[in-house]
Amino acid sequence: MLVSSYSMTILVYIFFVYVLCGVIKGSIGFGMPTVSISLLSFVLDVKIIIALILVPTLVVNVYQLSRGGNFKKIISETKYFLFFSTIFIFPGAYLLKIINSNFIILFIATILIINSALFLLKIKFKLPFHDKPVSQIIVGSINGVIIGMTSIYTMPLVFLLQSLNYNKNTTIQFLGIAFFLYPLGQIISFSNFDLINKEIVINSLIILVPIFCGLFIGQKIRYQISEALFQKFFYIMLLFMSTVILINFF
Repeated sequence: MLVSSYSMTILVYIFFVYVLCGVIKGSIGFGMPTVSISLLSFVLDVKIIIALILVPTLVVNVYQLSRGGNFKKIISETKYFLFFSTIFIFPGAYLLKIINSNFIILFIATILIINSALFLLKIKFKLPFHDKPVSQIIVGSINGVIIGMTSIYTMPLVFLLQSLNYNKNTTIQFLGIAFFLYPLGQIISFSNFDLINKEIVINSLIILVPIFCGLFIGQKIRYQISEALFQKFFYIMLLFMSTVILINFF
C-alpha cells in the first residue's frame, strides 16, 4: 500500500498531484495520465504510476463518452483506428514490461516535448486519406503501441483528430470513447503481463478521492477562464516538466 511505503511528505505530494490530475481533466477534458507521469516520476517507478492511473481514467471517462449524441457517427468514421489502437496496446504493454523504467521515462519525456511543442507552435498535421481503413490501421497500431508503453493517449491520435475536423462536442465525445477503450485495454494487457495486481487496484480506488475533488474544481475553473488559455498553460507546464525529466536522466 502507498500509505505504508512512503513518508508523509511524499504522500501529501502524491495526494496533491492527483488533485491536479482531476483539475486538468475537469478543465480541458484530458491529461490525467500525462500529468501523473510527469509529476510523480520523481518519487515513484513509472510502471507503477502508469498502472495506478488506469482505473481512475476508465471511471472518469464513462460519463464523457456518453455525451454529445454522435456515438454512431464517431464509431462509423473511426472504427478501424479505435479497434487497432486498442488491440496494439498489448504489444506496447509487453515492451513496457521488458524495457528498463529509465528508458521508458526518456521515451515519455521525448513524446511530451514533441506534443507540447507542436501545440505551442500551432503546428498541425493532417493525415492523408484519414478516412481510409489502411491509414487508420497504421496510425491506430502506432498509437496503441505508444499507449501500452507510456499511457500517453494523444500521439499520434491528435493527427487523426485534426484531420476529422469535428466540432467541440463531437471531439469531446470521440476523446471520451477513445479514453474509455484505452485504459480498458491497458487493464486487460497489464493483468496478462503482471503489471497490475490487487494492491495497485486498491490504491487506484483510493486515489479516486483526490481526483474527483480535482474534477469538481476543474469544472468550476472551466467556466472562469478560456479553454485556450488553460490549454496553453497546460502544455507550457508539460514542456517544462519533460525538460526537467530529460535533464535528470542525463
